[in-house]
Amino acid sequence: MAEIKQFSQTDPAWKSKLLGFDKASNIGNFGCLLTSITMLASGYGVSETPDTLNEKMKKVVGFSAGTAFLIPGAISAALPGIRYVTYSNCSGAPAPLAEIDGWLGRGKPVVVEVDWSPQAGVQTHYMLVYGKENGDYLVYDPYPFPIANGKIKLSQSKYAQIGGTKDPAKIITGVMYFDGPGVAVPPPSAPKLDKGVYASFPVYASADELAIRSQMLVAENTLLKRVAANTEMKILEADAVAKAKIGVQNQWIPVKLTDGTQGYTAAWLVSKTKNSAAPAPGTPPVVAPVSKNAPVVKASTDGLKLRSKPDSTDVTILKVLPIGAELKVLEPASEVQRKVGKMYEWLKVADVQNIQGVVAAWYVNIVSLGAAAFGPEAQRPTSAPNFAIGEVPPLILRAAEDGVAMRSKAFISQRTLIQRLPQGAELVALGRQSTAAKKIGKAGKWIRVKDVKGNRGYVAAWLVEERPADPAPQVSPKDC
Repeated sequence: MAEIKQFSQTDPAWKSKLLGFDKASNIGNFGCLLTSITMLASGYGVSETPDTLNEKMKKVVGFSAGTAFLIPGAISAALPGIRYVTYSNCSGAPAPLAEIDGWLGRGKPVVVEVDWSPQAGVQTHYMLVYGKENGDYLVYDPYPFPIANGKIKLSQSKYAQIGGTKDPAKIITGVMYFDGPGVAVPPPSAPKLDKGVYASFPVYASADELAIRSQMLVAENTLLKRVAANTEMKILEADAVAKAKIGVQNQWIPVKLTDGTQGYTAAWLVSKTKNSAAPAPGTPPVVAPVSKNAPVVKASTDGLKLRSKPDSTDVTILKVLPIGAELKVLEPASEVQRKVGKMYEWLKVADVQNIQGVVAAWYVNIVSLGAAAFGPEAQRPTSAPNFAIGEVPPLILRAAEDGVAMRSKAFISQRTLIQRLPQGAELVALGRQSTAAKKIGKAGKWIRVKDVKGNRGYVAAWLVEERPADPAPQVSPKDC
């Protein structure tokens, strides 16, 4: 990320300019979202001001007709390379702090919504969250001018006072995610944590591929290495401090490996004793059977990685999934409820082709916790498909818009509706693949498909698109 440039919506240079297509509302009074997006875009190297972005958004019809209501999805037309991902409304629920932390951990700022008035209801104001320090979010508030006053901590802001709380999960009433051009992630620097203070006992990895990190943060640029289950680690802090952390969610323990590596590891994934049930290193993964009644989750962000193991490096990527893509979970419903939305947790899943792997639980939402499929199709356990020479691989489609109908017959009627699919939901084309491929995007044509739950039916060919090619599966390099 480039350095974020701060802007104020009340800057005299543009505060009186009309916002969008409204004839009364101006940037100074209502331009907080516009200004927050301008600051976010500057972090991706895009040089705009609230004034110039306002004009560009008008040219691409980025405001609702006759109003100042900005349409986030139009941002990519005004600023190529900047893409709106999704919005989380949390005015009636705790804000998704784990998801916010995940974006910040990848160096990507997010736009948050807060209540700016003590009046009843939410009086919406937008700000940019660009970092986190000692558990508190750092924000650029677009309202104050001069902008030197705009750098604040969320818990110390007037919005915390208005909300009557310092808890960011309660202060934040909505989150808007935008993505931009990728940037190179620098390799982590190993910290020096050994100060000569040690616990009187070691700990052991209670999960395979346990991460050792340079910081107490799950991110691509904090991973030092991964260790196998039952790996012994020396604790670099006193007994009393370490004992209180072991097995506790969101706590971290400084450790030292036998090869000298120092770093932090998840306290909830270590134990004072070895796990006798852990498979020996090098044991191939078991391909689990996929139940018809398995829980289903869907990607809450675009570009979700299905991985061979919980390792955020490119070599573990099995495939890349779009927002809305549905996956069956190979874990109990209780684990799904516990993990989904939580940072540091991973879910074992199978996609529409029954390719099995893991996904970051903080980037998925629950669709169902065990609803039965509509059709009689029974799934059997398989591994990632290997196609014989001359065999045609399955044609994988994606719903091109939200609410695409799957129907029992190839015509539109309430009686034929099986279900509505979210945008990005993946489908396997049935029948002759070459015939289905010729229909994609053509009005009046229908394609018979199967979804991740095993439901079979027809979808309008003009409402689906072929999924882009997946990256080739690779074996992760050894940690040593």
